[in-house]
Amino acid sequence: MLLQRFEKQTLAEALAAVHAACGPDALVVESRATRHGHLVVAARPETRTALADQTGARPALSPWTRGFQPLAEHALDFGLSATVLRAVERALLGTKVSLARAGDPALPALAARVLAALLRTEPRLETAESTAFRTLALLGPTGVGKTTTLAKLAARARHRGERVAIVTLDTYRVAAVEQLRAFADLLDVPFAVAFTPTDLRRLQQEHAGCDRIFIDTTGRSPRDRDALPQLEGHLRAAGAATLLCLAAGTRARDCQVVLEAFEPLGIDAVCLTKWDETTAPGETVAAALERGLPLSHLCIGQEVPADILPADAGALARAAFGVPEAVGA
Repeated sequence: MLLQRFEKQTLAEALAAVHAACGPDALVVESRATRHGHLVVAARPETRTALADQTGARPALSPWTRGFQPLAEHALDFGLSATVLRAVERALLGTKVSLARAGDPALPALAARVLAALLRTEPRLETAESTAFRTLALLGPTGVGKTTTLAKLAARARHRGERVAIVTLDTYRVAAVEQLRAFADLLDVPFAVAFTPTDLRRLQQEHAGCDRIFIDTTGRSPRDRDALPQLEGHLRAAGAATLLCLAAGTRARDCQVVLEAFEPLGIDAVCLTKWDETTAPGETVAAALERGLPLSHLCIGQEVPADILPADAGALARAAFGVPEAVGA
């Protein structure tokens, strides 16, 4: 079941969007109020007989059609979930490629195109004209590289000619303030510490002329539910967009815990950090896709600002299926 997110100003508008996208028999998984209105998570009902009817018998003991099986095995090794792969396989029905036999040379590229169409990305973090991400708070568990990611994003913004300010809420981690202050000095941008929501609002006013205000937050365990409401108070005060930093090697089960913990704060985009430290990043890619969350960037190393790439749906899909010109090539 491939989940989709529908966020509208009212519940009625969200349900209408669900009906239009998933049909009258849509399966509603979640419905709740958010900072921006109302969120509904839903899915189109699965049809289990279509593949067998249209593509012939499947290989013994395999859940995949003969043509798709090699691609599925590669993608599973990459870390993609069976849920995502079933959605891709179903989408290939009715195309000119053959799923009933192996070896169709057009199948890998077409499968990658289908997966790329399912993946959402968020390019507005790289667009100077966009105001949606003017104030951006980086969230995430401890140790995922939020501060380094912030420095990379700030440096890229400076390179585009944007006026940047950096604010940190992280007074908990040892030397966190000093580390970020050093980054700000290297970039020659203003830097400040906010202890309260009032401090944060004041600093926003002081830097009203900036194109981007980046906010670093304290890393929190997703199980530390008592600390997250305090962070939510800061974010509401700032009216900030949110970027969740998630280590690319995070297992699927842990991804769900992280996303469920931070989703009440609002997640506008996901940055996959430490991409270079895992051989199976697809579990995080699939977790974001299944929840309808867009990817903004991949962090591929520690060097600031070089080791960060805007998320490219086509490149990610080619990497998943082993098609040439993959991510990092």
